[in-house]
Amino acid sequence: MSGYSGNPFINNTPSSSPLKHADNNRVTKRPLGGPSSSSLMSSPTRRSRTTGSATYGDRFIPNRTEIDLNTMASIGSVANLPPAPPSISEDQVELQRELQAHETFDAVLKNELFGEKLLRDAAGNESSIDRIKNTRPSRVNLSESIDEEAPTTPPDSVGVDSQIQSAPVTPHRNLHSHSEDLFKPSSNATRGASLLTYRERTGTRPSTASMMQSQFFDTTSPVRPDSKQLLLSPGKQFRQIAKIPYRVLDAPSLADDFYYDLIDWSSTDMLAVALGKSIFLADNATGDVLHLCDTENEYTSLSWVGAGSHLAVGQGNGLVEIYDVVKKKCIRTLSGHMDRVACLSWNNYILTSGSRDRRILHRDVRMPDSYFERIEAHTQEVCGLKWNVDDNKLASGGNDNMLFVYDSTARNPVLTFNEHTAAVKAMAWSPHKRGVLGSGGGTADRRLKVWNVNTSQKISDVDTGSQVCNMVWSKNTDEILTSHGYSRYNLTLWDFPTMDPVAILKGHSFRVLHLTLSADGTTVVSGAGDETLRYWKIFDKPKMRAKPDSVIFNSFNQIR
Repeated sequence: MSGYSGNPFINNTPSSSPLKHADNNRVTKRPLGGPSSSSLMSSPTRRSRTTGSATYGDRFIPNRTEIDLNTMASIGSVANLPPAPPSISEDQVELQRELQAHETFDAVLKNELFGEKLLRDAAGNESSIDRIKNTRPSRVNLSESIDEEAPTTPPDSVGVDSQIQSAPVTPHRNLHSHSEDLFKPSSNATRGASLLTYRERTGTRPSTASMMQSQFFDTTSPVRPDSKQLLLSPGKQFRQIAKIPYRVLDAPSLADDFYYDLIDWSSTDMLAVALGKSIFLADNATGDVLHLCDTENEYTSLSWVGAGSHLAVGQGNGLVEIYDVVKKKCIRTLSGHMDRVACLSWNNYILTSGSRDRRILHRDVRMPDSYFERIEAHTQEVCGLKWNVDDNKLASGGNDNMLFVYDSTARNPVLTFNEHTAAVKAMAWSPHKRGVLGSGGGTADRRLKVWNVNTSQKISDVDTGSQVCNMVWSKNTDEILTSHGYSRYNLTLWDFPTMDPVAILKGHSFRVLHLTLSADGTTVVSGAGDETLRYWKIFDKPKMRAKPDSVIFNSFNQIR
């Protein structure tokens, strides 16, 4: 007996996200003075006005040169938004939000500078930026607000770009009687830069809050109505993925061994966890934790049968036990391995086990024999096994960096993949496309590869940046979730077939070696060497699809 009694799990879920300390936001003052007055860190000095020059020390008067006109033309063109980096430092959801913010800022800036309309056509695919580019600007009409004798900008300073028809009109300095009219925002059909209007100076300076309020809600706001509508309209809705687990449980004695597989979730919503020399069952519906069994050796792997009524357990001495979880009793002990059993996988009534003795054994639990087939294709420890029940194919990965695919219980593999350069433990079959297999390599490899076993072709290959310890393929979406070890200790959600990182989940402080998916396909439980189990709500429940109409059954219903 290992000494465990009652519930070994301790709820360690944080009540709220930690707040940033005030020290992190402390602003360091710039040092004043210095050995040199021209130092970049020193305060700028005010230059004296020069006689006969247009440059003064307290202001800057721009000159309409060819460079300025090219700058105006570049602003009038479509913005060059920063492309998504190829690295996986950030997930795609955050990148898409950033790109949307860039597009909104670019659209508002162009509308305020050039006065184009921001119309949204629900039936078309043209974006607001495309409309700004394609809309031809009209001439500024300030005849009602500017004296007839007010000088205008000479025609020679007009830009060469076809989009800019005329230069902004410089209003007369004496505009006290018309300041209120000029401060009103431009209409949607009037071309003009509302940000460049003049108004009278007041004795008091308005507060920041009043300025922000006037920007959006006052009738005299300098922001154009269409810009205001764009800023206040809801943006594109992105997928919400919780970046923190909704439940964290302490799991003492959870082994930190790359070759072990110590958690599995049954079809009856029961989570099995091996902690040292004991196995516990956690009912997700009720939250109850039951003690199943103990051993004098060490548990190295476990796997539920498809119906969820029996649990297969591998031990360090090479034995495999089958437990009836209802009776909490071991109903059978299977021998055949001479070393630890690192992986188990079910295919209906066939239980397949892989061991450090380099053997794969097929066992029919209906027969009295311990096994009926032995495979010795690997030259080192077998650390990964996955059955594809629908196609009746088996995939095995080993510490020899090899990946084999077998047809049913055949002794010789039908496919051999040798592109990985480290141990292949993480494997998952696609539940959406037949014959698609994903595999991940260890520390020296770090690559996630997807294969089509029907055509023997590699579909995709991506560098994950760290050791791939485990993976699951989502039942509800065509996405792959991988858990990582050296040296990032996170979970990464990949979109298939683009293989873009959708989300990166952080929280574990050691290698995330164990991974399992719930029966409904919405929740993932991860276990790591930090002796914690973390529950992640990642996927939504699949939407009910309407069944297609059947001519035969419709006719049958009409006859009845």
